[in-house]
Amino acid sequence: MTPSSHRAEPTAQLLEDVRDAYAFTDVTVTRDLGGNFNLNLQISTQQGRLVVRACPPWVTPDRLTAVQTVRTHLRAHDWPIPQTLPTRTGATMLQTADHLIEVEQFVDPRGVPMTTWPTITAAMPWLARLHDALVDAPSSPAAAVAPFANHVPPHTDITRAVAAIRTWNLSPTEATYVNAAAHLAASLPHPALPTQLVHGDFWATNVHLSGDRLTLLLDFDFLGDRPRIDDLALTLFFVNEHLGRHDATPPASPPLRQLVDSYDAALTNQLTEAERAALPHAILRTPLTFLQDLAHLGPTSSPELNSLRGPQYEWALSQLNNPTWLRAFV
Repeated sequence: MTPSSHRAEPTAQLLEDVRDAYAFTDVTVTRDLGGNFNLNLQISTQQGRLVVRACPPWVTPDRLTAVQTVRTHLRAHDWPIPQTLPTRTGATMLQTADHLIEVEQFVDPRGVPMTTWPTITAAMPWLARLHDALVDAPSSPAAAVAPFANHVPPHTDITRAVAAIRTWNLSPTEATYVNAAAHLAASLPHPALPTQLVHGDFWATNVHLSGDRLTLLLDFDFLGDRPRIDDLALTLFFVNEHLGRHDATPPASPPLRQLVDSYDAALTNQLTEAERAALPHAILRTPLTFLQDLAHLGPTSSPELNSLRGPQYEWALSQLNNPTWLRAFV
């Protein structure tokens, strides 16, 4: 996703505010670590290497406090999550006119990000353990609802996003892609499944492993209360994209089933028949979240619609009545 216009700029004033609030000395920006919505700056100080994170304007103090509380809980239970640093007054964040800012220790990623088949297979039991751990994490209304997330609940009405995109000067191909997304959304079932806190973006550089050991877990921005299979579906969707959805083998090929079984085996309470049956539809629903992102960013995101999201909608729609896909995990 193209970085949002709401992403903070690494201005001299922002760094001065951080320097004053945290009593840092000899602050030097090392690099911009990226982020679609957060500004993540690695800085060097006499206090060590740190990360300054400026949140987008829709993140409230209650929301950031809730996310920090969950991270702290997990860190206290030996999850490899960077420590949040307090300001000179003991606060866990700095509030400026436009953004909330937090600072955490910079941790050198050890091992390999979750983008290769060995790390993907090694990560699935960790996703299960994380889901188990989050059941006992402190929750709140602010933790339960992410103001922006890689998730579309089954009951979400996407008609406004579709209508917004249709106001663009769409090519025939783009119009076909948007129609496919609308048809997909209207055709998916609405299963009622239990919910819990989940990570929201367990994939790629948010997850580092060395062999079978989890070495770094990042980015709880999309933390929220939703069915655990929706969180699993997000990871499987990204894996399927990474492996190649255009392969000749059916999308319900053994690798995805292998990942689901590996995840399931590590759970304290294993997947129910209803969860396994709902998982194929949850994977197909996943790309609809990016439709809302496209509408939010406007016509400048049309290249993404053409090259990435549109083909995803057509693929998902093509699997909607594929019996092999629909029985992939039962």
